Amino acid sequence: MPNTLKAVAALLTATFLYSFFGVLTRLLGFDLPIYYASFTRDLAGTLILLLPLLIVGKLQKVAKKDWPWLILRASGGVLGFLGSYYAFYHLPLGTAYFIFYGGSTIFGFISGAIFFGEKVSRLEALSLGASLLGLVLLYSVGGVAANLLKYVLWAFAGGMGAAVWNTFSKKVSGDYGATQLNGLDFAVFTVLMLILSLLSGETWVWPSFNFTWLANLLFVLMFVVTGQLMIYGFKHLDAQKGSLIMLLEVVFGALIGWIFYQENLGWGAMLGGFLILLGAVLPQLHKRA
Repeated sequence: MPNTLKAVAALLTATFLYSFFGVLTRLLGFDLPIYYASFTRDLAGTLILLLPLLIVGKLQKVAKKDWPWLILRASGGVLGFLGSYYAFYHLPLGTAYFIFYGGSTIFGFISGAIFFGEKVSRLEALSLGASLLGLVLLYSVGGVAANLLKYVLWAFAGGMGAAVWNTFSKKVSGDYGATQLNGLDFAVFTVLMLILSLLSGETWVWPSFNFTWLANLLFVLMFVVTGQLMIYGFKHLDAQKGSLIMLLEVVFGALIGWIFYQENLGWGAMLGGFLILLGAVLPQLHKRA
């Protein structure tokens, strides 16, 4: 029970911190080539997490059977990042959140059922329905211009990729510590983003002390901290319950959008936020009872 409560707290904290993703995306934009910028962040994250383990001799050897899951999980993370980055930069934040978390929630439940044999109880199905209804009320999606449709697809694909990254940690996190698992993610991210940067012929820019690189550094710190928290959270929670809790980012994101971009919160937004909270909390209350 204590581990379950800690896991819920970890996912709540990660969700709040990650809700600043849209703000950081707007701050950094495309001042740095997207794959190169991600490569530098991932390389820094790898060094921050794995170098101390290597120095103190606590870096475990990765079993051959785990590498396919690590690569698959990291590939989902890359898709999640790219999809959300393009979506949050080009679409209104509300629309991007709706589509991204629609894809994340749906695929989170599907992956939980297919890969982990998790059964969806009536209460969890009700919670999912309440959360999705809350998303609709929180951010009603109107017509999208034809030139923005590809970013809608990016948002949905990003949500699916994020679900893979969030839930597939359960396949390997029992054998490695959260720090090493997170560091291995960054290591695979580094290789994948390096390949994408080279294939796309990006022009690399030497790091310097300016606002752009400061925003890039904040991205690194956010990814390192939230990655640790999410690995721990999904290690001790069902993938489906964890996916519901992650929906709270939409609520946090709405508040941050109101603070930074003066996006108004109407009655529909407040009711939607309540339903999302209800959907995330109900399974946990039932489990405690």
